[in-house]
Amino acid sequence: MLKVEAVGTIYYTCELSDEDEEKVINYIKDNPEEFEYMDSEEAIVDAVNILWCNNKIKLYDNAIESDYSTEYISWSEFEDRSAEEILGID
Repeated sequence: MLKVEAVGTIYYTCELSDEDEEKVINYIKDNPEEFEYMDSEEAIVDAVNILWCNNKIKLYDNAIESDYSTEYISWSEFEDRSAEEILGID
């Protein structure tokens, strides 16, 4: 069997709890200077990222995989044979 590596991105749709949603709203209201040059969507996403990175909210408790994309395929370091061996080239 031939071994290759596939590098991909998995997209999740995450639903925040009501409590975590309130934390996001309050963070934006309490720190308006951080968001003054952002539109509302950018501000919410940025606040979610900040709070999640600081372990203040839970992002994946209610999440579903919503999409997947293969970025590229490459040779696997776990393939024991050389490419020449596989192709029968001496």
